[in-house]
Amino acid sequence: MRKRILITGASGQLGNSVLNEFQDYEILAVDLIPTAIQSRSIEFKSLDITKKDEVKSVIQSFKPEIILNLAAMTDVDTCEENPELAEEINSNCLNSFLDEFQGTFVQISTDYVFNGEDGPYSETNQTNPINCYGRTKLNSEKLVRAFSNQWVVLRTNVVYDYIQSTKASFVKWVVDSLSNGKSINVVNDQWNNPTWTVSLAQVLCQALNMEVTGLFHYGGADQVNRYQFAGMIAEVFNLDNSLINPISTSELNQIAPRPLNCGLKTQLIESKLGVKPISLLECLTKIKSKLTA
Repeated sequence: MRKRILITGASGQLGNSVLNEFQDYEILAVDLIPTAIQSRSIEFKSLDITKKDEVKSVIQSFKPEIILNLAAMTDVDTCEENPELAEEINSNCLNSFLDEFQGTFVQISTDYVFNGEDGPYSETNQTNPINCYGRTKLNSEKLVRAFSNQWVVLRTNVVYDYIQSTKASFVKWVVDSLSNGKSINVVNDQWNNPTWTVSLAQVLCQALNMEVTGLFHYGGADQVNRYQFAGMIAEVFNLDNSLINPISTSELNQIAPRPLNCGLKTQLIESKLGVKPISLLECLTKIKSKLTA
């Protein structure tokens, strides 16, 4: 009998890959405006995760054995401008799920729980977020780690794919901009190991199938800055990389401070699951192949 899994935030770019990967589960996909899900042969519902009664109703009616929480307020500057809303969406609302639920809870978190002074980071490194987004995600981790049932907190970073329905994709922004001959400014001092949604979805599925629990880090094989990332995208998609201008983070005058030297070490999850992160070049090549198929 297939296990029942409730997937929140299912309309996002990670949600798209998760829905593809979790074919062996009975899925209820939810989002505030689940337009991207409706074309699929998957049960979906609209859900405002900040409404306790709505959360309770969905859990009681569907009776999930697993909840995979992909829902989040991820715009870092918007979080900084609206800290109470960010706290409600990214952290406080988890109480509604955890109070009603007795199965396995999986929470997606971020390398932004670190200050970015000496990354990449392992699971044992001290957290110290420097912006509201990072603080709210760290608070969500603390709630889940206090949960009495089985839980997984999976930190990741710079999640990417090329999905028409989302604007929150670095790859899509670079490809679309350069394809239209538009010059773009990309920071050369923010370091991470970008994570393909397909690879991340596979790791999530494998973790649940193997019933591992605890705190884990997962990211791609390559530690690069955003300018290098953009250049690699241009190379794979045969676009003009002279349109990419390197700038420093300080030149952007962003509302929220960014941790500069971040990224995640993946040795723990590699040893637990027997997985190996794949290279950025291989991931981008596969994305291009899918788009041109």
